[in-house]
Amino acid sequence: MLKLIYGLDILEGDNSNLIEISETVVAAVSEAGKPGAFLVDLFPWMKFIPAWFPGAGWKRKAQYWCKAGESLVHIPWNRVKKQLV
Repeated sequence: MLKLIYGLDILEGDNSNLIEISETVVAAVSEAGKPGAFLVDLFPWMKFIPAWFPGAGWKRKAQYWCKAGESLVHIPWNRVKKQLV
């Protein structure tokens, strides 16, 4: 997909971590997409619980996944911008 969208060739010896980030995002979508995977699916009021609260590990996991998803968008985009300059 990175080749198709951004024109980037990602090789095994490449020092970027785009493959690891991609795998993290795919695993996140797979886990979060299961109905009832997290208690917040059953109790929507739990979305207002702070991330530091005991039992809110799902919220910290979601924050990590969000950062990984943003990285998957921004890293290749910035690389393409550098190549265009």
